[in-house]
Amino acid sequence: MKKILFFAGILVFIVSCSTGKVNFSQLQNRNGLFYLMNKDKPFTGDVISYQNGKVEFEGRIDKGLRSGGWVYYYPTGQKMAEGTYKEGLKDGNWTTWRENGQQLAVEPYKTGKYVKGDGTPSESGKTDSIINSAASSGNDVAGGTQGTEEKRGTNPPTSTTTNKNTTQPQAPAKAEQKQQAVVWESLTGGSVKFLNRVPYTGPVVKYFKGGGGIELEGYFTAGHRSGKWTYFDRRGNVKDVRFY
Repeated sequence: MKKILFFAGILVFIVSCSTGKVNFSQLQNRNGLFYLMNKDKPFTGDVISYQNGKVEFEGRIDKGLRSGGWVYYYPTGQKMAEGTYKEGLKDGNWTTWRENGQQLAVEPYKTGKYVKGDGTPSESGKTDSIINSAASSGNDVAGGTQGTEEKRGTNPPTSTTTNKNTTQPQAPAKAEQKQQAVVWESLTGGSVKFLNRVPYTGPVVKYFKGGGGIELEGYFTAGHRSGKWTYFDRRGNVKDVRFY
């Protein structure tokens, strides 16, 4: 069994090299941007991720953010979702399929949010649901994200736990001062958030009114939600995880 896993690992490495794509497991998520391990500049290049020797997803990262066309797959090799990212956020039409190959939906996105038929933005559409559902069930393809992907090199490295007190962020390769999260109420604006009249980039935290701990925590890039966002109940347990 060990020999089989060893040769499977070699095969994945050879395939990654032959395609010119970097295995996603070699990247780290630092405050919403992807870096190659032990590198100081945000990564730019094509990436691919494998699970048990099969492609989970592939796409491109530009200056640390997802960019251009991305494709996610079921373990069978059937496409799960396909669409484009712009500056780390879903943008344009995204198509999803069932595992039997039947098309599920074609949904328009703008700056990371699903646009309803009446033109109003929504927090998530079928695309987000199917990708996040696969991530939570162990087929970690959120890309964006992280969950168990950090174990397999599929999503940005941040651990997902069921209790706020046990969540441990991935440490960067080099010691660096962690940027302090701003409180949600200090931000202004609608779909684009500003801090001191400048589109905000950095971590954010929101507390329940009247006490009770953290309600949500996430990250903004140029005023837009990006990376992993975690939502908690009043007891500190994770009730939802979303990727932007």
